[in-house]
Amino acid sequence: MSKISDGRGAGEAGVTRREVLGWSQGLAGAGLLMSTAAFGAAGKDAKAGAKEGGGNPVTAGKDLVAFPPIETHLIRSKHVRQTFKIQVMRPGRKRGSTTRYPVVYATDGNWTFDMFKSLAYLLQLTDRDAPPFILVGICYPSDFAHAGMQLRVRDFTAPPYPRWGDNWSEWLKKHYDSGYEGVLLPEPGSKDFHGGEDFRNFIGEELIPFIDAKYETLPGERTYFGHSGGGFFGMYTMLTRPQTFKNYIVSSPGVIYHGEGPGGVRLDNNEFGLQMVRDFAASGKSLDGIKLYLSAGAEEESEPAVANWRLTSSLERLAKVFKDAAIPGLTLMSEIFPGESHITVWPIAFCHGVQAMLGTRRVYRALYF
Repeated sequence: MSKISDGRGAGEAGVTRREVLGWSQGLAGAGLLMSTAAFGAAGKDAKAGAKEGGGNPVTAGKDLVAFPPIETHLIRSKHVRQTFKIQVMRPGRKRGSTTRYPVVYATDGNWTFDMFKSLAYLLQLTDRDAPPFILVGICYPSDFAHAGMQLRVRDFTAPPYPRWGDNWSEWLKKHYDSGYEGVLLPEPGSKDFHGGEDFRNFIGEELIPFIDAKYETLPGERTYFGHSGGGFFGMYTMLTRPQTFKNYIVSSPGVIYHGEGPGGVRLDNNEFGLQMVRDFAASGKSLDGIKLYLSAGAEEESEPAVANWRLTSSLERLAKVFKDAAIPGLTLMSEIFPGESHITVWPIAFCHGVQAMLGTRRVYRALYF
């Protein structure tokens, strides 16, 4: 069962369900595709659940662990010209409990929230695997899994990430319009690339205050998870506004590119992500109390679709750059998963990363600096 809120009450520019429907129709008129079926169906969940048969009823009581329903919020950002769908999973607790919890924020929520929600429930069954935590999925306003394929490119990229030439916008539109129905496009006149600073500001100045005001969060105990482009964004956030999160789980980040990219632009061993770390180290700044978990799959290096990113070897090089930089205050862990690809490594990186960052286990065969 899910609960939908417009996100108001904590100083946010939220929107109601009716406003979202009207807003989405306006976007559709401008050639932008969006599904709102999830919002309209949410109110039916409780009725459907009441009609389900089977099993014996369980009486609620203060000595039983209860699981709050998943809540969904629509928040219109003042930093990004975008309405975000935010999904929140809270841990099980006994009724009347006043316990506060750490929070794990995960990007690419359209793809991952349901999967991470299930993994989080399982991880929290025993203290050995993970302590209770709140999971926040950062999604785009659609129930279509691939809806954010283009918007994530805008939100996860920031200099020095390669821009891929002046015809990037047209290349993206042609590529995704011919690939999938239902992919959301940026609003007319807004950014379609290098929007990472705006997205970082949305998370730090709008989303986190909203979550802290509405839920029983443990102050300052925030963890970020991002994969691929989301991994680069995590690196960018850590090096530009590190206190946004205490822990950063960076999975298979794009930090090196060698070969021909989108739009025919060729890069020769462009170490843009590694240089970003070197520049930070040269500044003499510290990362006091920050923990970083890096991981990748061993098979990513040879996958044709991502071969130019050299994701496995670049992860190893990235760990070495951090080690050589010896940034004050930073705790670093890294791990390579044998036999895993760019897609199959995603849930494993989440599980191991959460366990490593929340302190329940050491990473197997990891490097600790």
